[in-house]
Amino acid sequence: MISRARTVMALLCAALLAVPVLATYAGDKPLFDAYTCEGKCGYAFSTGNSTYSGTLLPGDQYPVEFTVTLPDDAVVQYQRYYVYWAWSRRDEQSVYPSIAAISSPAYGTSAEPVVRYTDNKGFSSPSDFYSGVDAFSGAPLPPGTSTVTFGVANTAESNSTFVIQGIGLLAVYSSASEPEGLILVKEGCDMLYYSYGITPEMATSSVDFNREIDTARMKSATLELVAPSGGYTRSDVIRKNALYFNHQQDSDLPKFLSVILGLVFPYANGKEWVDVFDSDQQQQIGIETRDVTAYMAPRSNTVAVQDRGDYLLLTNVVLHIVFR
Repeated sequence: MISRARTVMALLCAALLAVPVLATYAGDKPLFDAYTCEGKCGYAFSTGNSTYSGTLLPGDQYPVEFTVTLPDDAVVQYQRYYVYWAWSRRDEQSVYPSIAAISSPAYGTSAEPVVRYTDNKGFSSPSDFYSGVDAFSGAPLPPGTSTVTFGVANTAESNSTFVIQGIGLLAVYSSASEPEGLILVKEGCDMLYYSYGITPEMATSSVDFNREIDTARMKSATLELVAPSGGYTRSDVIRKNALYFNHQQDSDLPKFLSVILGLVFPYANGKEWVDVFDSDQQQQIGIETRDVTAYMAPRSNTVAVQDRGDYLLLTNVVLHIVFR
């Protein structure tokens, strides 16, 4: 009996150790590898006419219209509609939302749910409600310019409510008219906020690209990030967030020597940008695009997004590399 009890206890301990890291305002939910396109590839991302929805009651619908232009010979290889939602609750209790796609008028077909990513601040308080991203598949966009409407509904039967900050449409396509290149797509949901004992260093989400890159024949590298709420804050916070690319934030070198080395070798320690993303009360999807060509490494390229009082969800990162 004692031996069996010890075995059960050991199994319980192992199960507890296997539980993933709890959700917090810290960068503890790294984005996932979603798709890679190699060859003559391109992509389009749009939030259409998205605006902040306000509270959606059961039965309420939220549609967004997108107008997207693809090359005339484009064939979509990967397409997702991303529904960015927040404040999901039933009265004052945290609940996961019930979200379903409504029919797509442009093609007469319904999109299918693919995956849900969530996060929350992770400690007991009156407002620890879930936020997240629901990804849906749908009929691939045709070549040329097309307009499509995609929408979702709150299908909860009770008084569960949530808000939608917007919807994004990503289409990765192959096309003979595109140059040779590489597109790396990451997606997920990492809630970041420098508050409640979380330091900026903790409120940092790192995105690692482990793919080896032939930088000798690389023509350009462009980074695009999506962060609901990013850049929008009601308080006047200076340097409210930061974006790092292959940048080592802490150095053992004296500061004056680091400054000198930075002047002599301006690209050696990557790059830091502050006050990135652009959103407001109505358009709440923060988007940031940066040319990172000069800072690319042959391997182990790292992107980091840090909150310094902004509050944001890091949800999408696309790295597009074009070769000569």
